[in-house]
Amino acid sequence: MQELSKQELELLRILQKNARFDITDLTEKLNMSRTSVYDRIKKLENEGYIKDYVAIIDPKKVGLNFTVIINVSLNSQQLDIVEEFSQQVAALDEVVEGYVTGGIFDYVLKVVVKDPEAFNGFIRKLSDIPNVSKVQSSFVMSYIKQSTNLHF
Repeated sequence: MQELSKQELELLRILQKNARFDITDLTEKLNMSRTSVYDRIKKLENEGYIKDYVAIIDPKKVGLNFTVIINVSLNSQQLDIVEEFSQQVAALDEVVEGYVTGGIFDYVLKVVVKDPEAFNGFIRKLSDIPNVSKVQSSFVMSYIKQSTNLHF
């Protein structure tokens, strides 16, 4: 991939804040024609800079009031075991973010569920996955910052 122009970087900054853009506003901010703006957006999508467009839902408004950060250790870091665990965790709807990490734990998961009882059910599912050796959960009391904006 080639380096992005200043206009393309600015376009990405604008779209990540609000993908429901007004084309007239974009053409003015970027000093580009409508066709150029649409062409640049299509290019950024095709090259994988823009992965998707989504609505960010307030979990509490849909009854998901319990967020937990979970650290998981496996009893082996063999590639096949790590891949199997990753696939099974990715298939769990309650997991909204998951990371393979280095350090004390092998994974960090963010889980959003209705309540502690639903979380208990999730832990049972997690425990059924082979090679889990340790699970440590931290319950989110309040949010300090939530953002999808990258600063570049």
